[in-house]
Amino acid sequence: MDIGGILKERRQRREETLEEVAYRAGTDAGNLSRIERNRQDVSVQRLGRLCAALEMSLTELFEELEGRTKTPHLRDPAAAFDKETRELISIVAALTPSRRRLLMKIAEDVRDSKGLS
Repeated sequence: MDIGGILKERRQRREETLEEVAYRAGTDAGNLSRIERNRQDVSVQRLGRLCAALEMSLTELFEELEGRTKTPHLRDPAAAFDKETRELISIVAALTPSRRRLLMKIAEDVRDSKGLS
């Protein structure tokens, strides 16, 4: 994830210094430099202030980030899940529609009985 790189590119396109952007964002140049180099974690609140200082929205930032990390085609969408979820997807895929509905009802009942809803 290259959030820092996106921020740095935006700052450089605007021909602004670290000090200028950091001042508007309520931080210091050293902190911004570490964030741009992905050497420091950044809170959502600080990220929002940095985006505002660069006149971009968080939505724009995340859309650009998604565009950089998105793979053209995910061959196995289930690969994005943990082992148990992948196994559950495999089991559900093999069921008939009526059995899937039954499983959904059972899952809802389990969720509701455990107070997880």
